[in-house]
Amino acid sequence: MNIAKEIDTWVETPATPLNIKFSEAEIQLTQKLRHLAGKRLTCLAQWKSETVIAKFFYGARAQQQVEKESAVLKELIKKGIRTPKFLAMYEKAGCSVLLIEYIADAISLAKWLKDEPEQSAFEKTMSKTTTLMLECHRAGFEIKDPHLDNLLIRKDDVFIIDAGDITQFSEPLNNERSLQNMALLYAQLPVTQDVITFQVLKNILLEKSDLEAPNEKEWQQRLIRQRRWRQKKFIDKKVFRDCTAYHCEQSSSRFLVAKRDFFTDEVAQALTNPDMLIEKGTLLKNGNTATVAKVEIGDKTYVLKRYNIKKPIHSFIRGFMWSRAAVSWRNGLLLEMLGIPTAKSYVMIEGRWGALRRRSYLLSEFISAPTAWDIFEDKQFNEQNRSDWAKKISELFMLLKRNQVSHGDLKAQNILCHTKTAALIDLDGLQSTLVYKKFLQRYKKDIQRFQISWPSKWRENPYFAEYVLALLNSEAH
Repeated sequence: MNIAKEIDTWVETPATPLNIKFSEAEIQLTQKLRHLAGKRLTCLAQWKSETVIAKFFYGARAQQQVEKESAVLKELIKKGIRTPKFLAMYEKAGCSVLLIEYIADAISLAKWLKDEPEQSAFEKTMSKTTTLMLECHRAGFEIKDPHLDNLLIRKDDVFIIDAGDITQFSEPLNNERSLQNMALLYAQLPVTQDVITFQVLKNILLEKSDLEAPNEKEWQQRLIRQRRWRQKKFIDKKVFRDCTAYHCEQSSSRFLVAKRDFFTDEVAQALTNPDMLIEKGTLLKNGNTATVAKVEIGDKTYVLKRYNIKKPIHSFIRGFMWSRAAVSWRNGLLLEMLGIPTAKSYVMIEGRWGALRRRSYLLSEFISAPTAWDIFEDKQFNEQNRSDWAKKISELFMLLKRNQVSHGDLKAQNILCHTKTAALIDLDGLQSTLVYKKFLQRYKKDIQRFQISWPSKWRENPYFAEYVLALLNSEAH
């Protein structure tokens, strides 16, 4: 068995370490980190009694890739960029391995952000990350994909990894190229932090760089363009097929896609008959177009929504279109990627008859919270509660505006007021629009729809009136 086959076989059951001998040394593979079958493996390994990162390259262009990555890594170190040390490089039978320093007790920026750090810690870390990126740019390095997993945090230090995704130029990056590369990174951060991160970037550019700082409106448009690119790459293309993040099943009678880390055997069994699960649950809504129930799977509570087909002709027409569940699934994952508060989506199912779509289902997070309609209608909420929530809801609407996202049915019943933030539900009408003028037309309809959610009580919600002018101002921010 050649080394490439040994590696791909070991990846399937990596619990037992794998020893690979090169003429110069022996490497013991202990933990898989990233794997691209037939091409590349990144793993933890033991080498000369030391824990290291081992990157194996095999298949077409393996030698070219390892030479390029090792050369860039050495140049990063030479230029004083904070990155793991180069240790060794070996080659055997069409397989090359690059050994680099393992930075103990470090976590990726992506994982660090999931822990929701305090604002001061966030600003400090983003300041260090931005400074590191600018140091790369001044040294002539462009990070083609500045992914949050390719930045490591250890105490007060930030390191950049994956030199294979970095291109070196003979001169520093110019202003436009540097800002474009920075926008690629910042576009991956939650939209709730856009104002803060812009100030971080602006301050650093003014203090430590000869690059020209953009104005906020220009910067926000850069972020929108980069997020649309990420939407096309990660949402439009991947959320309906089997891949690292999603599990997919398809037959002539059923199509299912789910978040892979959520789709356990218990969940799969419960969803073999979603109609029965709804019958056993607690009905929240039972209308002609949709049935919504609170359901139990194991010891956890979820919301299962069934999108009904009203009549045979409706079934035929809808059968050739995206189902409402599929649209809601895609839009929910888009909001999650952007960091706009919403109920998390877990599983989408379509009943099918050949190529025709029939009933569809969406399993999502259950959020125990009153709706915005309840806040302003129910007497248990006092004047202060209502004023506070009017402000929080306006902040949610501003997030939509800053990212040029319209909801399509923004009645008060589609906003959940959960603890500190308001969250959106019922997303099958949601649209992200790159042309600002078109977006603004849809957005104005959203605000107007929300304002008339209490027709028997008000012509327009008086608690929200003070925020409407700012929200409908034609400026993007």
